[in-house]
This record gives sequence, C-alpha cells and structure tokens, in this order.
Amino acid sequence: MRPKTPGADVVIFTALGKESAAVLDHLEGPLTEHEVRGALFELGTFTGDHATWRVACHETGEGSAAAAALVERAVAEFEPHHIFFVGIAGGLKDVKLCDVVAARHIYDYERGKDEEEGFQARFTTHLSTFALVQRAQSVARAETWRDRIRAPLPDRTPRAYVKPLAAGSKVVASERSATARLLARHCGDALAVEMEGHGFLQAAYVNAGVGALVVRGISDLLSDKGEDNDDVWQPAASRCAAAFTFEVLSKLSAPPGRRQGLGGSVGELRRTRHTGGQATIGFGPEHTAVVIGGDGSIERWDLKSGEAVPGAPGGAELRLGHQAIASPSRHSVAIARPSSLELVHFEGMTGEHRRRSVPLGRDEFLVTSGGTVLATHDGHRLAVRDFGDGRVLREVPCARGLAASAMSADGGVVALATSNKVHVHRLGADPVPLDIRNRLEILKPGCALSVAPSGKYVACATFRELRVWRTADRSIVLHRQFSRSESVDALGAQGMRLICTDEGKVLWLRRGLLSEVTHRPEIRHLEQAGRYQDFALHPDGNLLAAVSGTGLVRTWEWNG
Repeated sequence: MRPKTPGADVVIFTALGKESAAVLDHLEGPLTEHEVRGALFELGTFTGDHATWRVACHETGEGSAAAAALVERAVAEFEPHHIFFVGIAGGLKDVKLCDVVAARHIYDYERGKDEEEGFQARFTTHLSTFALVQRAQSVARAETWRDRIRAPLPDRTPRAYVKPLAAGSKVVASERSATARLLARHCGDALAVEMEGHGFLQAAYVNAGVGALVVRGISDLLSDKGEDNDDVWQPAASRCAAAFTFEVLSKLSAPPGRRQGLGGSVGELRRTRHTGGQATIGFGPEHTAVVIGGDGSIERWDLKSGEAVPGAPGGAELRLGHQAIASPSRHSVAIARPSSLELVHFEGMTGEHRRRSVPLGRDEFLVTSGGTVLATHDGHRLAVRDFGDGRVLREVPCARGLAASAMSADGGVVALATSNKVHVHRLGADPVPLDIRNRLEILKPGCALSVAPSGKYVACATFRELRVWRTADRSIVLHRQFSRSESVDALGAQGMRLICTDEGKVLWLRRGLLSEVTHRPEIRHLEQAGRYQDFALHPDGNLLAAVSGTGLVRTWEWNG
C-alpha cells in the first residue's frame, strides 16, 4: 500500500541554484522534500488572490533533454494543474537587463539538416498553454508584478513581454557568432535565447491537460557580456522572473475539479498492543505513522507498504494530560512519565532504539505540539526543548491561569491561552495579547489552542467561539460563534485536539468526532470509524491519520 504523493497543484522547474532560490523565496514554509526516483522536489505553499496553491520546485540542471525527462517524471508523480520553467535568458533584441519575457512560443533553433552546402534550418516550435499566455499578457500590462520582486534591483525598472524565445544547447556569447546570425535570420521575433524551454514545452505537449509556461528574466545581452553578469544580473533577473510567475499564479483560480476535505482512504492499520488509556498518533519521517499507547508502548507502520515497523514496549504509567508526541523529522518519540520525560530514539526503520530520561517537575506537562523541537510547561514557564536530549533551548513566561499552550514546529512561535486571552510569543518580538471570549471567564476546560506548523496562524476555541489570527499582523482570518449545542460539544478538555494548518484551516477533534470548522453555518464532520482518541496532520499537509479506541488506525488524503 502506497500513500498518495504529497499534493502539488503546481510544479516550477529551474536550471540553476540562483533561479531556484528566487522561486523558493515566494513559498510559505515549512518547506518539505519529496524524492521521485532520485529527483528531489521541495514543496511549499503560495496563497494567491483566488486559491492557495501547493507548489513543488525542482532544479533540473542545464539542458533541454534533462528538462523534458524531469517534466515527465513530475507530471506522472504529482499530476499538477500547471507547470512553469522559470529562470534567466540572454537578450537578443528590444530588451534590457532584468526585463521579463514570458514565452508565447519557443523555437528549437538547432533542429535542421547539415548538408554539403551548409546547415539547413528546419526549426520546430512549441506553444505555451493559451490560458497561461492570456493571463501573462494581462499581468504584463498591469505592471504590478514588480511589487513581488523580493529584493531591490540595481537601478532598474523592468518591463515584461509575452513574446517568442529561442532555445538550444549552445551558450550564445557574441552577436557576431554563427548561431547569433542564424537566430537573426530565422527567429527574428524572438526576444531572448535560453536552453531548456523547448524540451520543457515538448514534454508538456504530450501530457494533455497540464498548463505550461516558460518565464525568463534577462541576465545578459549579446551586445553586453560584462564580468558582473553572473554575480549581479543572474540573481536579479531570476528574482524578476520569479516575481512575474507568482503574479500570474496569484491571478489563477483553483480548477473546478479540485476536491476539498477528505479524499480517498490511504489505508487502515490494526494495532496489536491493547494497552487501554488514551492513545496518541503522529507521523514520523520516511512515510511512517506512529501510535503511542496508554502505557507508553510505541507502534509504527510504513505507509508505503502498510507493514508494521519495529516499535518499543511500554509498561510504566504515564502522566496525566497530553502524554506523548512523535517527531515528524526524526524517528523519535517523547513520553511524559510521572516524574520524567522519556525520549525514545529509533535507529531509522529498525527496532534498535535508545532511551533518555529527563526529570520533570511535579506540575510540568508536555505541550501538545511541536516538530523539530518539543516543549513542557509548569504554569510558570514554557520550556522549548531539544528533541534529542531534552535540554532547554528557550523559556517563555506563562500567563497566570494558563489553560492551554501550543507552538510552531520549530518553537519560534509559542501561544499561551487563559480563559479569555491568547498570548503569542515570537522570537525577537514582544508578546502580543489577543482577546478570546468564553461562556464563563473562570472556565479553563473547553479552551483548545493550536499554532500552524510554520507559525503563520494561531487558532483558539473556547466554549463560545473559535478565532484564527494571522500572527504577522494579528488580523482575524476566521471567527465563528458556536451555537448552544456546539458549546456543549466543547465541554471538557479530555479528548479534545485542535490543529491549525499552514493555510489557516482548522480541524477539531471533540468528543471523538473529527470535524472541520469554517465560516459555514454548520461544523462539517469528516469521515468516522468509531470514536477517535487522537488525530494528526502530516507535515506535508496532504494526509490525515486518526486512532480509535477500538485499535483501528485510519489514514486519508486531505485536500483541505
């Protein structure tokens, strides 16, 4: 059994590291990696005017053949709606450094027949997708795409064009070269020359239904090949091409067939240890699911095959409160024992493991969230800890009357809630108090808190309402008042879990029922198989897992 590939609506290809850096600068993190038969893709999200896009970026290296092969591989793996090739080009005519050319079509200038009389050109041409060309024309006219350029340009105000490009394997370094004369004679309307675009569009052509566009920033001119082109103009031109591309993407609407919520079932797994008590579920690296039983026993599964992976036995009782957390970035689990924090580190997918014990204070509890780090709190301070040895990396003072706590995957954003306030602590910034209303101000149960893995959003639910704030500016992106029956469902913190995604969406486990909270009048319950004890969202944001009291572990695609 193999889980569905981490979702990617868009794949952006580049040839050089400078080009990739310019693209990745527009993606919201945390970035994740996905390998496709050795080819490494980096995935993040981009929020446009009409949709939030999951974007994969891959650096192909130079050359048309490599670009074509990797497009085939990516389209088969991700099934994206749009693909782009973004990077730099050499200007042939009518353009200046840092100008952008979106390819209406691309000439393969090397195709032809070499005869005794000389080379006879037989150029082929491939078109970018009509809808993307139309959108590129609109973006070029508006010129607001320049606002997306991530860093100042060296005394430039770039312009954008939707015109032909020429592509071939040669680096054209002189306007007097034989290739330059060939281009002038047969590709007179091409504004620039590059290397990968034709192979890219040819691969897109044979994959029906995938939109494709090539976007190039001008990093040098045939008449001006200065020594500073590589160091100065290549990064600057890459930033311009990336800015234009993401402005195009921001104006696109999500395809009508794009599903929301739960997709197909990825698998059902059966626990073998019946330990009683509250179970905790999480995702580990290398496509693994992890369940920690009520006695601290650890079970693991390989989601690619559905087979069990060696875990570890339990035995001793656990501390009250949230009792365990699995790391998504290392094969490690943290378990709260009555007087200590037990860290269990596995040697990859094997059963070999080592345990490390860190003393905990009498009133010190494990925080429900984290990732690359973990945290504990005792009502006076929250301690962000290293997942390897448990040492304290950072301390955050707790507000009086602490009801709930949560943090981002890297611990950079910490949220602490009382019955009517949420205090947000960000590294290098003053704490920010946010208001939240409750039925009775003295009530702590029913207050659930979550921080998005990237720290971009904070969500809090009380007996009365749910609010989601954007941490950068404290703006409210979701506010929902609960009905009386919904308030009753929120009674009691036992078995409650709130997860806020990097897109600001909210998933909530209440009384064993898994649901999504939106602006809609009714809270939407998701697929159930009994009452769930805990659930988790994969770091890639594309997979949900839940564990029930009957020992069943379920995983689904998540397209929220």
